[in-house]
Amino acid sequence: MKKYFAITAMAALALVSCNKNGFQTDDKNQDGNGNTVTGIVLNELDATNKFIEIYNTTDKEVSLEGVCLVKYDSTKEGGKSTTWTGAAGMKLAAKAWIYLESSDLADEAEGGDPAYAYQSENHVFKGGLSGKKNVKIELCDASGKVLDSFVRGEEGSGWNQVSGYENDKKHSFSRCPDGTGEWAYADPTRGAANGEKAAEISHENI
Repeated sequence: MKKYFAITAMAALALVSCNKNGFQTDDKNQDGNGNTVTGIVLNELDATNKFIEIYNTTDKEVSLEGVCLVKYDSTKEGGKSTTWTGAAGMKLAAKAWIYLESSDLADEAEGGDPAYAYQSENHVFKGGLSGKKNVKIELCDASGKVLDSFVRGEEGSGWNQVSGYENDKKHSFSRCPDGTGEWAYADPTRGAANGEKAAEISHENI
């Protein structure tokens, strides 16, 4: 079974090309209605304020129906889980942002406020986001093809398991500039244009 999975994954990756920024592109990426999805990327991840931002780099509105966030975690079956899926009719305007908030914000067991008011239930991802662990998160289309990803550190003994990374609570993980830039630390700008690079992100366990 593992061998079959590996072969299938390699075959799928072979169909995907990369643009000059290293983002995967594929004209067959689809939303929940079979429409092509291109040009959306992870743009900002904030472990302190617990949100993940998605940005539309294109000049056209994009459907987010069926688009999903996949978080790698070695404690989950299969080593990963889908933490958010775009609802029916959900769209993202050209050159615009949406942000998704962690369910931990309303989870008392995670130090959250049970009465926390979300933007909407369609903008909530399950679980949290750590600024001190090894992290791998993918943005995928409705068929599971990877549109973009954020990776900090290496898998090691398992994703989301290795603590001890530098935890900069003042800044977020941000693309500088929006959509096309390299990942760096920058001031949090939820639902707005990312600020200037403040520092390099440490990918080493310290």
